[in-house]
Amino acid sequence: MATKKAATEVAVQQSGALAFANEVPDYIKQGGNRGSEEVKSTDMVLPRLEIVQALSPIKEENEDAKEGYLFNSVTQEVIGDLAYFVPVYFRLEYLIWKDQDQGGGFFGSFNSKEEADARRMEVIEEGENPDYIEIVDTPVQYGLRITPEGVCEQIVISMAKTKAKVSRKWNAMIQIAGGDRFSRVYKLTTFKDENKKGQKFFNYVVQPAGFTPEKVYREAERLYEVLKTQDFRVAHETVTEVGEGRGEPVGGDRGEI
Repeated sequence: MATKKAATEVAVQQSGALAFANEVPDYIKQGGNRGSEEVKSTDMVLPRLEIVQALSPIKEENEDAKEGYLFNSVTQEVIGDLAYFVPVYFRLEYLIWKDQDQGGGFFGSFNSKEEADARRMEVIEEGENPDYIEIVDTPVQYGLRITPEGVCEQIVISMAKTKAKVSRKWNAMIQIAGGDRFSRVYKLTTFKDENKKGQKFFNYVVQPAGFTPEKVYREAERLYEVLKTQDFRVAHETVTEVGEGRGEPVGGDRGEI
């Protein structure tokens, strides 16, 4: 009888007849990590904040995905035409890509040029044509997106090739402002840019938006302590934008870098 009852409860839940609470019930403990003790940083993928481009696959999957809009690469949530972001940690990473015209492919992200060079040699030894395998130095902005509801979500902004100039200006703004990197919030929007080939695409606009609220600042402090000591993997392999990795043939224009 117990088994039959349990099966009935599951069926009711799956049918949608059982309502789920939107707020955390009192009986669910906060701050616990039970069940995830064995999950390491390398077992997780941090989502990227991406821009919807003309050829972005998300346009076919989500009618709200308009060119120039921002979206989460993992959840596929379309954020809209602006986002508020608190930069927490900066790192220059080295990504290995195969020319898209030759089938494309992502062969990993590395923290040093030496590591990337070693991996590229392995890829070539495995049979890839060296003319089509490129190491792309990629500025990565790790941080927190503040949702309209005031919730923080961890996300990163990968700024290779044509976006690298924006990243450098952003770093300069942060240095001029002084203090912790995460002491200020920045408003992110987009504009239509063009590279030397005449290819048009959307790029980031970064503007200061004020000081970080205390609750967000404390969360940024915690994230900083994690990011500076652990090696998180970013979902770089989802890149499909013009001017970045798979969206641009190897040897093509890198923009004004």
